Order: sequence, then structure tokens, then C-alpha cells
Amino acid sequence: MWIVSPEPCKPRKSEFWFFHRFCPQEAGEAEYILPSPHEMCHSNQLGMERMEGLRKEDLFDFKNPLVPPENPIGDEFVSIHCVSDCSIYRVPRSMREGYEKAFSPRFVSLGPFHHRIKDLQALGHKESYFTDFVRVSKLSAQGLFEFVKGREEAIRECYAEKIELESNDLARCILVDSVFIIEILLKNRDRSLVGKNDRIFKKPWLIHDIKFDILKVENQIPFAIIEDLLALHQSTRNSDDERLSLGVLTHEFFKLHLGGITEIGDDFSKVSSMNSSHFVSALRNYNLPSVTPSRPKKVIKSLATPSVMELSQAGVKFQVGSGKSLFDVRFSNGTLEIPKLNIYFGADVLLRNLIGFERCNCLENYINDYIIFIGLLVHCPEDVEMLVEEGIIRISTWDSKEVFALIKSLVKGARFIPDDFYFSGLCTELNEYYRIPWHRWKAMLKRDYFNSPWSIISVVAAVVLLLLTLVQTVFSVISK
Repeated sequence: MWIVSPEPCKPRKSEFWFFHRFCPQEAGEAEYILPSPHEMCHSNQLGMERMEGLRKEDLFDFKNPLVPPENPIGDEFVSIHCVSDCSIYRVPRSMREGYEKAFSPRFVSLGPFHHRIKDLQALGHKESYFTDFVRVSKLSAQGLFEFVKGREEAIRECYAEKIELESNDLARCILVDSVFIIEILLKNRDRSLVGKNDRIFKKPWLIHDIKFDILKVENQIPFAIIEDLLALHQSTRNSDDERLSLGVLTHEFFKLHLGGITEIGDDFSKVSSMNSSHFVSALRNYNLPSVTPSRPKKVIKSLATPSVMELSQAGVKFQVGSGKSLFDVRFSNGTLEIPKLNIYFGADVLLRNLIGFERCNCLENYINDYIIFIGLLVHCPEDVEMLVEEGIIRISTWDSKEVFALIKSLVKGARFIPDDFYFSGLCTELNEYYRIPWHRWKAMLKRDYFNSPWSIISVVAAVVLLLLTLVQTVFSVISK
């Protein structure tokens, strides 16, 4: 462990707008302990495996935090953490047409794609949160900047198109936006960190807008850089303090402010962090099938599938599925189990961005196929009403007509691949069940003649009366 006594900060001018006010407080306070990079790595377990050989002087100049060290970042940091394949995209124009607001940030830009739009920079909010980050962590703003700048190549590789920002501008953008996200997550978990003049959490509608901007695939920061900056922040805290991972913080933020298209369970922090590159990626990973399927055994060539009402008339019962994944749909013995789907305000934003990310980045079209499957079941608002009555679809401010319109608009932007459709086997089973006449007859009898005790009594009485009449007729014929 290193014992470090910070000296008073000597402010000096800088070409970066945020440097002049982010110095630690005056010295004279109690000494604090900064763990070595090796200890920092293992205490946080946040993917900083290659920090063992890095000296503290390579990251920060504690004597004068505004002066960059001679060799701030080793070459080994350029390629760590970020995957070589890009994971952040601009959504195809065909998906944006008519739904621009679903993909473009409306309040705050995160990352380089929308960085130059002045109305989205939210400089006042970002500056305030960067101040809090540096003050609490007692890290050097200049050192943080050099840390991010040293990873420029890896950061650029995370974006699907060439970033026009210069090296310094990109490093500043990624650093400030990453810190902004970290502060949002930390303050969301511990409201004691929220100051009395906080411009976001003191105005709930602001966090509401930011929440949806964080869900847009064009508005993402690589998890890699956020995780490592969070690790640096956590490393300067007392050893007795709880060390928080990005997965845990993200789970608590989404659980409180999102709810998800499915329930956000306690396993979100573990599942979503596996191979996730950003927030949209994490939500998709959480909603993937619990068991990765093999290639469909039955290729569905037509999307002609009975609707909810038609299946109900054929005797199919609908129940809320117990599976955690949207894809845990089961059909057995005439009962179709579908996990609960939450349609809340802003669900269209999340679903469109999940489909957009999947279209650009993923080989499998799970979310896309799920939307198509729901669209096959829903032919009219009455189908939606039946699913709502059964508890399969839960709506808040929406009505059945609006949900029906949403589903149809999502299906319109989806793509159907016959030989790779996730629900091919299930759709085939539903069609085969529906084509058997006996199922419809049995359902009709039950619906029209055996739907209540009095109906059953009436039918039995009619049958008995018919039998007595038949017996009487037979005896009359015999007696003659």
C-alpha cells in the first residue's frame, strides 16, 4: 500500500474547460491510502488485469494534479478491455424513418455520435458531476484525461463508423460522459450523495429524460471505459467501504427507473455483465433465451398463424409463463404459456433500440423474432385485451388500441427469416392444433353448453327428456 499526502492544488490554465475547477481540496486533511494497481485490480474485479506493472506516477501527479506526467500511460493500455469488434452503431435509415425520436437523444448526448449538437451537451450538468467525481475520489483530472486518451485506439474501435473528433476532443468527450454516467448510477444508489443544488435528482423529470437517452444504441459509451473509471474511483475509498461493480449499479438503476420489458430480477447484474458492451447490449443479454437453441428443426414458410381469439375458440388456454426470459414460451396440452410483457411509457424506445442493435451487431435475431411472434398472435385490439385479461401483457398508461398499434409498427420494422425463426416449431404446433376440427367442436360445446352449472343441468335434463321420449316411442311401437 502507498501512503500519499496530497499537497495543495495549484490551479493553472488549461485548454480543457473542466480542468480549472477540479482540483482536490486544500491539504491538511488526514492522509488517505491509495491501493497499488495490483490490489486495485483484485479488489474491484472489474477487468483491470493488466495494471500490475503500472506505477502511480503513470496515472496521476499528486503533487500537481494539473500537470500531465511525462509518460502518463503505458502502451499496454491501448488495447485492453474493449473488444476489437465494434458494438455501437447508427441505426439504419430504414428503421429511423418515422421514428427519429426513438433513436436520437433528446436531452443529453453520450459518446461521439451526437456530441456536436449543442442542445444535447448538458455542459452544466456534466461539469457539476465531474466536479463531484474528482472531489470525492481525489483523483487528478489531468491524469484521468491522459488515462482515457491513452486508450483512444481501443475506444474508436468500439464505434462502427469513423469518429471525426480529434484525439483530445474524443478523450474529453468519453471521459466527461463516462463520469456523468457513473455519478448518475452512484447517486441513484446512495441519495445521500445528492447535493441540495443537484440539477438532476432534484428534478425528477430530468432523470426520466436521461433514462431514455441511456437506452438509445447511438448514445452509448463502452462499458469497458466506464468500468475502469469506476474502478479508479472505488480504489480511493476506505477499505471498509463497499466496492460496487457496474453490473450492480446498472441493475439498481434499471430496476428503479425502467422495470424492463420483463421484470428486472436480482440476477441482472450477473447475467447482463456477461459479454455486454454497453447498456443496450446488457438489456438484450438479460432477455435472451435461458437455453441457447439449436437451428430450428421445422422451417416455417408462412406467417399465417391463428390469432389469440381464434386459438381461444379452438380451446387453447392462455397462462402467464413462469420463465424469467421472454422466450420461455411453452405450448403443451392445449395451454400456451407466455411470460409477462410489460408495456410501459417508453417501451417503444427500448424495443426499437434493442431491435436496432440486434440488426446491426448480432447474428441471432431473438428480439426481432419475439416481436414477430407477438404480432402473429395479435390481429386486432381484442386480442390485446384478452392477453391483458390473462395477465400476459401488463399496461399502464396505454390502452389496447395503442398497444396494438405499437406491436404492428414494431412488426413492420422487423425482418422474417424462415430458416432461422426462433418460434418456428411453436408456430407449427399452434397451426396443427388449430386445424384439428375436434378441438374447435369441443371448445364450442364447452363454451355454449357447459359454461356454467345451470347450463350443464339444462343439457342433462334435455338429454334425459330426449331419452324418455325415445323410450316412450319405442314402447308405443312395440305395443301396437
